[in-house]
Amino acid sequence: DRLDLARWLVDPANPLTPRVTVNYGWHHLFGRGVVATTENFGSGGEAPSHPELLDWLAHEFIDLGWSRKQLIRLIVSSATYRQASPMRGALERRDPLNVLLARQSRLRLEAEAVRDAALAASGLLVPTIGGPGIRPPQPDYITSVSRNTDWKVSTGPELHRRGMYIVFRRATPYPMLLTFDAPDSTTACTRRERSNSPLQALTLLNDPVFVECAQALGLALVTGPSHSFDEQLAETFERCLGRTPLPAELDRMRAFYGERLAAFNADPSAARALVGREVDDSATAAAWVAVARVLMNLDEFITRE
Repeated sequence: DRLDLARWLVDPANPLTPRVTVNYGWHHLFGRGVVATTENFGSGGEAPSHPELLDWLAHEFIDLGWSRKQLIRLIVSSATYRQASPMRGALERRDPLNVLLARQSRLRLEAEAVRDAALAASGLLVPTIGGPGIRPPQPDYITSVSRNTDWKVSTGPELHRRGMYIVFRRATPYPMLLTFDAPDSTTACTRRERSNSPLQALTLLNDPVFVECAQALGLALVTGPSHSFDEQLAETFERCLGRTPLPAELDRMRAFYGERLAAFNADPSAARALVGREVDDSATAAAWVAVARVLMNLDEFITRE
């Protein structure tokens, strides 16, 4: 009966369940599972690249009380996970898919995490766990074709909760998630594909949530603690990309800020439109918002190194 099946699934004598589970976790953290075909462990799937590693992880997973959190802690604290991602010498030709685990994999963030990263960098992210779903702003022409045309946009702190809480309608899903390869909710999905398209760059530049994040970060720089100009540039860079900028990168940011500041001083209406609200020095605020938009549109911003 069903109870027999449940007991068999988690019986230590049955290695399939823990192997599949740890392989899924490995795929999520490395971009490729120890068994590349995460959805197929049968004769039609690929053989494991490191069978002893897969078995060891499966045994550890059981010993850890079947805790996914402890499994992730085990993997991310390993020397294998903490490697750098750049290719080295002949490694690119010998192992382009990183099957041998001689480096870390360079992966674009998943759709929900792309939005979360922008909210976190801007200081808008609300980390509340649990609760009802949220509805970010989206064009009326999308919701108008749904059987249920009502789409009440969330307000206040609820609007800035994590992407995993976004209401996902089958007929009219939130377009930003689809642009970054979130799976269709009408079919089962064991692994997400990652694409690279111009539409993703346009979304990062123009979607309301990313515009709002850039505005919040730019205004925080204007109204926050007083630092030298270069310190503010370096702080913004590190806040978005998690590292200290190189001298050449600082020079380019400094030049870009100067160009934008001159342009907004010449066109105050464009400055006010970009900032989105009334401020004392709209040109300076708009220039900082423009810097934030550039940083949040970099490939490095949405990529895990």
